[in-house]
Amino acid sequence: MEHRRKGLVLVTLFSFSWSLQITMSKVVLNAGMSAFSLLFQVMVVSSICVSGYILLFKRSALSGIERNDLLRLVLVAGVGTALANSFGYYGLENSTSINFGFLVKTAVVFTLVFAHFMLDEPIHVRKLMLMSSLLFGVYLVTTNGRTLVPTPYDAFIILSASLYALANAIAKPVLRKVHSEVVALFRLGMGSVFLAAIFPFLEPSFYIPEHVPLVIITGLLLALMQLLLYKTLQNTTACYLSMMSMLTPLLVMALGLIVLGEQLHTVQAIGGLIVVCSGIFIHKIEI
Repeated sequence: MEHRRKGLVLVTLFSFSWSLQITMSKVVLNAGMSAFSLLFQVMVVSSICVSGYILLFKRSALSGIERNDLLRLVLVAGVGTALANSFGYYGLENSTSINFGFLVKTAVVFTLVFAHFMLDEPIHVRKLMLMSSLLFGVYLVTTNGRTLVPTPYDAFIILSASLYALANAIAKPVLRKVHSEVVALFRLGMGSVFLAAIFPFLEPSFYIPEHVPLVIITGLLLALMQLLLYKTLQNTTACYLSMMSMLTPLLVMALGLIVLGEQLHTVQAIGGLIVVCSGIFIHKIEI
């Protein structure tokens, strides 16, 4: 019971920090900063923050990392940060925000598949039913019940979602031997290096500082979110993390009402209720 409670607290904190980071990103993007510039600069800030935290409080965690685990950490950064974010932001800029908001959450489907074949997590009918209800609830929350209009660029968003899921499946075994803070550092630090190599082809001015105070705040939130992500993954299954973090759109919606002055519609409220009920069942049956 204590382990389950710890997992619930961690995934709740992770979802809340993620929703804050998403909301702050919206604020910066609304101020006129490009998505690629924001991503890179926020990654650099968060890398510095996590590096400082480890050097001050977890320096010993950097020693004794085995070669195979080191290669996995580099792969997590390449897959989960460089490729997933590049494809995702490219899809976001060329598709619609409604499509992106829903399709990126299909990561829960890919997590189910990768966790089964790579981590031996079981697939059963209850899990499939709860996953379906979560996706339906999130669909109502993110689209307000409107029909998605497919675009060719949606494929990049779905590919991005699959890579996010794959990165977590790769990271999970590493977390048995490597501190979660170190995994977060590699994903952010090495990810920033990979992005610096890719982004000149996508946006040449990605490194020029803009809206510095807002970027720093967003970077701090990203650092916190990544630390909580891997602490949660260390203490729960990949499927539990992915499915319970579907609460994030509800928190983003709530923050949007408060910070951005957005409106809540009845269909979104119904979707939110479906997500909350599904989350309660997921916690009860120990996904």
